[in-house]
Amino acid sequence: MRWPTLFLLTAAAMLAPAGAAHGAASGTDARAAQEARLATIAYRLTTGSARWCPQTAPQPGWLLSDPRRFGDRDWAKAKAAYGASGDGPFIAGLAPASPAARAGLARGTGIAAINGEPVPTLSADATVRIDAIVVMLDRLDPAAALTITDDAGTVHRLDPAPGCASSFRIETSGPQAAANGKLVRLTLRLAQSIADDQEMAAVVAHELAHNILRHHDRLADGRNVDLIRQTELEADRLAVWLMADAGYDPAAAIRFWTRHKKPLVRAASHPPRKERIAAIEAEIAAMQAARAADPAAAPLELRGAFLF
Repeated sequence: MRWPTLFLLTAAAMLAPAGAAHGAASGTDARAAQEARLATIAYRLTTGSARWCPQTAPQPGWLLSDPRRFGDRDWAKAKAAYGASGDGPFIAGLAPASPAARAGLARGTGIAAINGEPVPTLSADATVRIDAIVVMLDRLDPAAALTITDDAGTVHRLDPAPGCASSFRIETSGPQAAANGKLVRLTLRLAQSIADDQEMAAVVAHELAHNILRHHDRLADGRNVDLIRQTELEADRLAVWLMADAGYDPAAAIRFWTRHKKPLVRAASHPPRKERIAAIEAEIAAMQAARAADPAAAPLELRGAFLF
């Protein structure tokens, strides 16, 4: 299917964060390392809970980047860090044993087409080609196999891997962690500060929970403090289930908030750490009790109001 250019441009713009810019000159190797971590964590979280996510999409198991994110002077360093050679969007991180990895794709591989449809160049924005790929994948049947044509013209068949619909990105500026309904973003500085993958999964799961629960839409008409705090606690609680389904220890979220003294965003509009930790502890206990009675128990069975 050919995607109308206007549709792709509009949808891709929804993914791009306001004020997106080229990446910083330094730290290319560090960013590549954190993108590899995030690709693995994101793949596990999205596919582990796919059965009860309200919206699913194909999850190849990659995290994408683009030469435009670096600027001409820094692209030489980036090519060495990623093993990239083309001038289009490429794989910056790849989860082991994911469909993309099993199909023979590797870090640095350029993505030229999906199911034979070329990735469009919609504008000169730094991430618009990445976002176009996300939109193209979101329009596909997540339970169906797909093909990826790399920048050398080789066609790779990817097995189906439905996952909660979200994409992921490491940024060099902006909020430490954020979600806009379609995209989860972590800053390089925050990712580097979290040495434990379990704790990093806790942060990513919290942001993914915001997208699953459509908090961006709920907050679109007004961001009063009470509503913001409610959505933060909801995301903390749902993250417990996301982590458990992905094989991570939900208690890592408690360890993160105990260790991480500074708020990720404005403290005045978010619950205090003690309240968040108490909510997470209570949710872990509730989940363990629910799954002791029914191993397949899901959070929607306990709190249907999550999605309304």
